[in-house]
Amino acid sequence: MSLEALGLTPDVVDAFKRLAGEGEARGQCLELGRVMRVDRGFVQVVSSAGERSVHVPKGLLREGDKRRTLERTPVTGDWVAIDPSKGAVASVLPRKSQFVRGAAGKRDEAQVVAANIDVVFVLMGLDGDFNLRRLERYLTLTSESGARAVVLLTKAGLCEDVPARVAEVRGSAGGAPVHALDVLAGIDSDAPRAYLGAGITAALIGSSGVGKSTLANYLMGAEVMRTREVRAHDDRGKHTTSHRELFLTEWGGVVIDTPGMRELALWGDPASLDAAFPDVLAIALACRFSDCGHGAEPGCAVRAAVQAGTLAGDRLASYAALSAELAERESRGPRSRRGRPTDPPPRRK
Repeated sequence: MSLEALGLTPDVVDAFKRLAGEGEARGQCLELGRVMRVDRGFVQVVSSAGERSVHVPKGLLREGDKRRTLERTPVTGDWVAIDPSKGAVASVLPRKSQFVRGAAGKRDEAQVVAANIDVVFVLMGLDGDFNLRRLERYLTLTSESGARAVVLLTKAGLCEDVPARVAEVRGSAGGAPVHALDVLAGIDSDAPRAYLGAGITAALIGSSGVGKSTLANYLMGAEVMRTREVRAHDDRGKHTTSHRELFLTEWGGVVIDTPGMRELALWGDPASLDAAFPDVLAIALACRFSDCGHGAEPGCAVRAAVQAGTLAGDRLASYAALSAELAERESRGPRSRRGRPTDPPPRRK
C-alpha cells in the first residue's frame, strides 16, 4: 500500500527523517507508518512493509501529565515511527490537524477523535436526528481542528421538503458546504467524493444512527463497517461502530469512520466561534463597544439585528451559550496544545 495514497506529505517525511536519524544514533532502525485503528494497548498500522499490529508502550499512554501525553498517545490517523525490533510505537509524529472534544462524562480532559484530517464530514439526519444547535457544536469543534467542514444531511429520502431543510441548515453552517443525500435511496450519493482524492483524509462525525457507517461502506464499495437500524421512537441509533478506523478507498482518498457521539463537550479556544458563526462576527463589527457581549450593552448591533429579523434569535442564543461554555473551560487553566499547523487568528479588537 502506498503511503502517499494514505496522505504522506513532505512535512511528515522530514519529521520522520529527524526521528530516524536520532534512532540510528541509538542503534534503532525506525519505520514510518500510519495508524489505522487503536485497540487497547495496541495500534493497527500500515507501513511500506504492510499492515500489522504493534504495541503502544506505557510511556506513550495517557497517564500522569495529560498535557504532555495528549499529543504523544497515538490515535487513528496519526503518523508514527515504529521500532520493528520491539514491535512497538517509538514516537508519534507532529499532527497537522486533530478533531478534539471534551471527554464524555465527568472527566475534564480532551479526547482526540482523529488526527491529520483534511475534511470533516459532519453528518446530520433529516429525521429525528435533525438539530441545528448540535450542528453548531460540531462546526465549532471542526473550526478548531484545522480541517475543512462539509455538512452532509443524510436520509434525504425520508424528508418531505429537502430544499427548505437545506436552506435552514445553510443559515447555521457558517459558510460550510451543505449537501442532502441518501445512500440507500440513491440521492446525491456521490457528493462526498468531490471533497476526496488521493492523499486526502476525511473523518465522518455525527450522532449514532446518522449513517456514518452506511456512507463509509458506500465510499469503499464494500461492507467494511457493520450497520444497524435506528430506534423507531426517536430515530437514534446504538453504537454500531465501537472504534475509529481508517480506510483507503479504491478510487482515492482516506476515510475515518468514528463512533456516534451522544455527548459533545466543547474543547478549544473561544476564537473558534468566529469561524463557526461568521454572520454574528460580521454584524458585531458594528457594535458600539469592541468587547460587546451582545447582552445588555448599549449600541449592540447583534441584538438590533435580531430585533430587525436579520439574525435568528436562536442563532444568537446558541452563540452566547457556546461562548460561555468555552470561556468557562478556558478559565479552568492551561489546555493541551491543539496541534494545528498555525496559531488561530487574533480576536477582533
